[in-house]
Amino acid sequence: METGLDVFLDRSISKFKDANIGLVTNSTGINRELRMNIDLFLEKGLKVTKLFGPEHGVFGAAPDGAKVTDFIDPRYKIPVYSLYGDNLRPTKEMLEGIDVMIYDIQDVGLRFYTYIYTMAYCMEECAKYGIKFVVLDRPNPLCAEIVEGPTIKKDFESFVGGYGLALRYGLTIGELALYLNNEYNMGVNLTVIPMRNYKRSFFYDETELLWNTPSPNLPSLEHTILYIGMCLFEGVNVSVGRGTVHPFRYIGAPWIDSKKLYEELKKFNHQGVTFRERIFVPAAFKLQNQVCNGLEFFVTDKKKIKPLDLAIDVIATLRKIHSESFQWNDYFHDQSPRYYFDLLIGSDYYRKAIEEGATSKDFESIWQEESEEFLKISKKYWLY
Repeated sequence: METGLDVFLDRSISKFKDANIGLVTNSTGINRELRMNIDLFLEKGLKVTKLFGPEHGVFGAAPDGAKVTDFIDPRYKIPVYSLYGDNLRPTKEMLEGIDVMIYDIQDVGLRFYTYIYTMAYCMEECAKYGIKFVVLDRPNPLCAEIVEGPTIKKDFESFVGGYGLALRYGLTIGELALYLNNEYNMGVNLTVIPMRNYKRSFFYDETELLWNTPSPNLPSLEHTILYIGMCLFEGVNVSVGRGTVHPFRYIGAPWIDSKKLYEELKKFNHQGVTFRERIFVPAAFKLQNQVCNGLEFFVTDKKKIKPLDLAIDVIATLRKIHSESFQWNDYFHDQSPRYYFDLLIGSDYYRKAIEEGATSKDFESIWQEESEEFLKISKKYWLY
């Protein structure tokens, strides 16, 4: 299998020999031999004049949520602009002198992953100034056949949710760019360089590519599969294992009775996953240096597991058995206090329903209807 980067270098590079290129990338911008895109571009004689980095920076090393600053790259002697600092969008000054912007970042196929909004904002700004936009396509590691979960509602759009997306949207990053450009009338001069020998049924471990760690807290495909649902714990007062060796495989807090939680969760009989009681101490982030009682999850069948249902049921159980300690996290968005859980899941309906005793089974018909509706729209942009 060849990524869009491999195909671009092999077949499309001559079209860009005379262009001044702005490259939006990070440490995932590698070819099959694990070589960085910028090195390969410069070797081929392309003029990369500016670099742009999303959350975690161009080296993928900055912590979750940390602002990243601009700098001059000491190796390439070119400016590196952060799109996760003072600016989430490239400014007119940043874009000056650029003929084409190339986006080459590994996605994970989930609505709350911030890289996709960096791409969307770059597309919108390039459209304003007549700059061509090229996306080098990469696999959806969670397979591009599955659309799952609720769609984002307009009143709950943020940098972790927008553009009418289903939570698990079942598109490659190139297909997503086509969807954004057409469904939201961005008007950018867009080119997508497709992959070769890719099947949308592939999970990442079926591509024969080495795992391309997309961000610091997704060290494996298993962690990424669990992230589909466990990211929702960012919206409650529970550690999701950030600051441990297994982010999104662990959940816990000092106040949790892990034995009771384990027993209650077993009753749901979730498929494709097993779990055990686990005590851990996060070295950073939420509940740093505190002993957390909770659970550790193991994916036993990546095609049967429903991480979103699993996460909802854990949250509902915690609220039921620890109503005195469980809390929803506030999040200040556009100067107004909001619940972060609502922004992640796309509506305040689910939080309110859980408070009334709902579990995942109460949401299944809604999710199925919304995901099927999104699939009808997004299927027009399938490339594979």
